[in-house]
Amino acid sequence: MARRPSLASISSSVASSSTLSRIATSPPQAASSLPAGFRTPTSPWPPRSASLSALAQPAEVAKGTDPDDLFTRYSVSEVKNIHQRLRADADAKQEELRLMVGERYRDLLQASTSIISIAQSTKRVLEALDEMKASIPTADEPHLQRQVSTSEKDEIYLKALQSLAAHMKLLLDTPEHLWRLIERKKFLYAAWLFLLARVLHRVLVRENAQDQDEDEESWKAYGIDVTEQFPLAQRQWDTIAQFRSQIVHKATLSLREFAVSVEDICSTLLTLHLLESRPLNDTLIVFLSQRTKGLQLSLSRSAKASLNGHSSQTPNGIASNKSRKAVVREVRENITAVLEVIAMTVGAARDIFSDDGSRRRSLMVRMLEFIQSDSTSSHDTSLPPELQISTPNILGSLPSGSQHAVLPPSIRSYKPYIDLSSSSSSLSQKLLSDRVQDWFQKAIRELQVAAEKWFSDLKTLKEVWVIRTWVRQWVSENAHLEESERAAFKESIDALVEKQAVQIWKLALKDIEDVFRAELNSAFTALCEGASDNVLDASPAKFLFQAPPALSLHDAGVGSASMIYSFRKYESALRYQVTGRTPLLDGVLKAIESRAEALHKDLRAVRKDEGDSRELTAQLNEAYRPDADKLCAAIIDVISSSMASVTEESSATMGAIAFLGRISNELSLSSFLSNVSCGTDAGNNFQGKAQALRELAVNRWQEYTIRNVLALYRTARESCARNSNESLGPSSSLIQALLSMCNSLQNLGMSLDSSRENRFSEATLQLFVTSLLDEVTSQTLDVQTCWNLKFLRSLSELWGDTWASIIARIDGLTRPDIEVGLHSKQIRNWPPIKGPETVDLELEGDMSEHISRTQILLAPLLPPSWPPTPLSKSTSKNGKPNSLLQFGVPISEHARPAMDLVKPGPRFGLLLVGSNTVQ
Repeated sequence: MARRPSLASISSSVASSSTLSRIATSPPQAASSLPAGFRTPTSPWPPRSASLSALAQPAEVAKGTDPDDLFTRYSVSEVKNIHQRLRADADAKQEELRLMVGERYRDLLQASTSIISIAQSTKRVLEALDEMKASIPTADEPHLQRQVSTSEKDEIYLKALQSLAAHMKLLLDTPEHLWRLIERKKFLYAAWLFLLARVLHRVLVRENAQDQDEDEESWKAYGIDVTEQFPLAQRQWDTIAQFRSQIVHKATLSLREFAVSVEDICSTLLTLHLLESRPLNDTLIVFLSQRTKGLQLSLSRSAKASLNGHSSQTPNGIASNKSRKAVVREVRENITAVLEVIAMTVGAARDIFSDDGSRRRSLMVRMLEFIQSDSTSSHDTSLPPELQISTPNILGSLPSGSQHAVLPPSIRSYKPYIDLSSSSSSLSQKLLSDRVQDWFQKAIRELQVAAEKWFSDLKTLKEVWVIRTWVRQWVSENAHLEESERAAFKESIDALVEKQAVQIWKLALKDIEDVFRAELNSAFTALCEGASDNVLDASPAKFLFQAPPALSLHDAGVGSASMIYSFRKYESALRYQVTGRTPLLDGVLKAIESRAEALHKDLRAVRKDEGDSRELTAQLNEAYRPDADKLCAAIIDVISSSMASVTEESSATMGAIAFLGRISNELSLSSFLSNVSCGTDAGNNFQGKAQALRELAVNRWQEYTIRNVLALYRTARESCARNSNESLGPSSSLIQALLSMCNSLQNLGMSLDSSRENRFSEATLQLFVTSLLDEVTSQTLDVQTCWNLKFLRSLSELWGDTWASIIARIDGLTRPDIEVGLHSKQIRNWPPIKGPETVDLELEGDMSEHISRTQILLAPLLPPSWPPTPLSKSTSKNGKPNSLLQFGVPISEHARPAMDLVKPGPRFGLLLVGSNTVQ
């Protein structure tokens, strides 16, 4: 409906129309001053000052000139500038005309309508004046009593018209106020105003006067037919009727919002109850269904945000690009949002519909009772002020509220009818509890599905445990949840924590296995190929005795801090060498030890939490133990498969086998197992299996080494047999074989367990002596071999009673004639000694002297401690102390070289040249 124009607008419209006519009839004046061919756009409105000033310069330039003259008077560039200015002015004029038409066309239409309306009104006024002029002379003088009755009727009629105007005014203003209330999300106020407008429409269009109340007017009694005379009432109601679906739709959608109070939710549900006559049971269903949709929308947004902000999984201990604190904060915020939605939903449902009788009435019941209360001025103190709604409050909030005072009392005191005794106005508490619990369980399941994806962004058990601790604290402090619901929340979170914890340590353990496999295969392949870069790993003795990095005196003199750092660096380098961890060995072990330590710290952070977490901690321990056992078994399998892959025997492959033995030994002694087991009994058999692999590697290495040493011994013995020289003691071939064995033992690697190292050296020497004795018989025994056996027998006696069988076997191989030869040689080279016992004692002393002279060279084959005997006293025969030589200091007068040495040349004594050897 178009509003009625005001007098100011009418006058302005009339003035505009008169001005239009004058402008249209006046000829254009500036057209002659423009160049030929230039057309001025015709317009009924005068041009703006800006356009006139813009046209001043091109008009003066082109005044009285022909276009041909422009090209003769001005240059091409100046003509182009004139052309551009004229073109710009023409475009500005066109734009100005468009703006004029757009702004003033509506005024033209209104002015034309107003002119026609004024003409018709003027005509009716003139006709009324003519009728009054004709009827006034013929009118009789009225009586006083009749005048009084007529004025009373006019007053009653005027009141009826005022009431009708108030009805129409409120009906006309309702759409605007409904839009405003909907935008402000005051849906209950909008529904109330809609119902009030429906009552107004019924009052206006009602035809039967018998249906009206006593205080309501019968419009037809005053000669007013609203339907015929005011069709606007029906059209306006048709417009208002469309707001019902709008209010219901917007109110339903608002239930998905979570940042609303319980009072707003209750008013929204009451709106659905009033407009759609929904039972309270249906309103509860609508509320829970809309909250489900809102929850799903929130979960989908959180899932998209998580996918956009994080990368794929990374193993434990490896940092990602995104800050770990930011990831934890994001996961916590996502879970918090969902927890608040669930808690607020179940809490709001109980606050609105839960009714314990007289002790605690539900908010919905109190609102319904307040609406149906008889006293219009009564205020329920238990209801919030925003829920104490009434028709006077709504009418008072509308503009032109003074006009609503003429409305009949039935309108001003209107209240929607609600039957409190009806089943639609009540809700069973059992049904409420069942529906809320069903919705709660579904929400918990959706939370678990979404939170499982969020938990996948957590890479350490510490992060998972932080989230768990925070969630449990939040659930315990929330007032909307019941104890059963709190327990359900905690149980679901514990299930998520346990699942993610298993994934984290499985990923970490798998990473340890993969790294160990890759590092070991790389080092093993390099050793088998015999690369020159791995000399230190092939010969650990060289690594042990290599010079550590020297101290930087320049850095140490700068300041105390730099000096301390330099000394600590030097100390760490020495410790690194003393441990015997060669570069390849340290690379393999450090790769898994660092990861195992990170996993241990992660698990230890979980076990620190006590209280109600003991049960979950015990479950995690039980779940972790099989995975740790699986890792230990996998590491043993990797070492075993690498060892079994060696089929060819060479110095390089046996060095690789020895490297595997060192790996097994270090793993059994390092912190790897304790970190991986982490307080459980995982990996109980790991140390035993690792030592068994070491023994297997050592056995293969021993067999190969002993075969090579025996081959070296045979070759050297054959070379000595061709030489007529015989030594009064162990032969150089035996000493060379023993030195080769010592070198091999040193290249095998040093163990921090000295007792185990001594047992291994004893076993290697025992295997060599046994193998050598298997090749010697009484028939092939000669004097030199007997000297060798005597020396080996003396070495055997140093190891104690465990060598008794070998000593007996050596004694059984000695023949009487060989013994006589030994004695005769001994007597020829020494002063005469009386008695065979003295000769045997001298032989034993001679062997002891050989041992004392070779104890440093043969140190790996000698026992760590030897009980003192008359041959090894605290001081030697020449009075020198022997605290560093436990087998005595050799006698310098009788010192003989332990092996063949090259005789120096006569002229160049420092050059090792010559062909003769000395004993």
